[in-house]
Amino acid sequence: MQALVIGFSVLATLLLPSAAARAETLRAGVTAPTLQATIDLSGEGDIVEVPPGTWKGPIVIRKRITLRGTGGAIDGGGEGTTIVVEAAGAVVEKLEVLASGSDLSGLQPDSCIFLRATAVEAIVRDNRLHDCSFGIWVHASEAAQILRNDITGRSELRTTDRGNGIQLFDASNLVVGENVVRGARDGIYISATDDSLIRGNIVEDQRYGVHYMFSYRNTLRGNTSRRNVGGFALMESRELIVEDNIAEENERTGILFRDAEDCFIRNNQLIRNGQGLFFFSSVDNTIEYNHLFHNEVGAKIWAGSLRNRISLNAFVGNRQQIFYVGTKDLVLSEDYPGNYWSDYIGWDQDGDGIGDRPYETESFSSTLVYRYPAASMLLHSPALEMLTYMQERLPILKVPTVVDRRPQMSDIKR
Repeated sequence: MQALVIGFSVLATLLLPSAAARAETLRAGVTAPTLQATIDLSGEGDIVEVPPGTWKGPIVIRKRITLRGTGGAIDGGGEGTTIVVEAAGAVVEKLEVLASGSDLSGLQPDSCIFLRATAVEAIVRDNRLHDCSFGIWVHASEAAQILRNDITGRSELRTTDRGNGIQLFDASNLVVGENVVRGARDGIYISATDDSLIRGNIVEDQRYGVHYMFSYRNTLRGNTSRRNVGGFALMESRELIVEDNIAEENERTGILFRDAEDCFIRNNQLIRNGQGLFFFSSVDNTIEYNHLFHNEVGAKIWAGSLRNRISLNAFVGNRQQIFYVGTKDLVLSEDYPGNYWSDYIGWDQDGDGIGDRPYETESFSSTLVYRYPAASMLLHSPALEMLTYMQERLPILKVPTVVDRRPQMSDIKR
């Protein structure tokens, strides 16, 4: 029996070089006159090169080949989807892809590159896409990789008339990394997609940079979202890890979470947005080590946002640190460390790094500094301390507010 196994192993070893030798490189315009004809002549594992020039689409990849640009562009002619990938393990790389159709509806909306469910472990990398309805659409596929693509949407159209730069639908175990997307509807739209990694992407000048809907157990790490209406939107999703991202100069929100549960939002930089964070009806999330700098509002907390751990964040120089809507005080830091507030008026007489008095966002001092920024010159002055003390003795004037029981006295460094 052992000899038989060894015999099969030797035979397999002898066959491997001949199998590898069968892989060929075919060249459009040389092997066959058209790109689709060249693809149809290829075998499993072959490379099909797209040389300089413009090649007519649409094309369909039904075999595990590598479609590689060597200077060529594939033009969809404004109809349908420019490249459809059906084969598992197929690779599309180093191409310019353009001019899909304009249909945004149906089960296969017009895209520059569309991955069907059968395109398991397909790879789309290092391509340049423009004039597309949707840039790249991954449809119910498993373990695809979308890497280092440059995608420009139809920014001349109204936002509602554009598709998304990268659309992930009912997929799983994807890696979407180091892409640049600008001028689409949303940069990366993730719908009903689980167990996937979105990392290192740059998304600019769109509605949302990254938009989650009904997706579980994803990681969003190291992305940059700037000059969008909203930076990162986490909606109807659970168990997301959102860390080490940058949201800057977004019109409304840096990170928005609506009906999000059991997520970890940590170590993100939220800079010069309309609102750094916006909570709506989101529960049981951990929000920690985030830096909220120079936003119009540091965090806006709206109805139904309960049991969230908001700890060790730094609120620095925001025009208004917190905007809170609720029927009773929202108390932070009962059983865990508090946050750093750059407008905190208080002392640390025992030197433990925690303010001796709670931070209240609607306190006399914070309201005064918000309305009259020049009053920041009075921070820590005895006069302002006395006025704050007097205001605390008039509870009839108080409104529901956010109370941080253990405010940190210095900026938080993770």
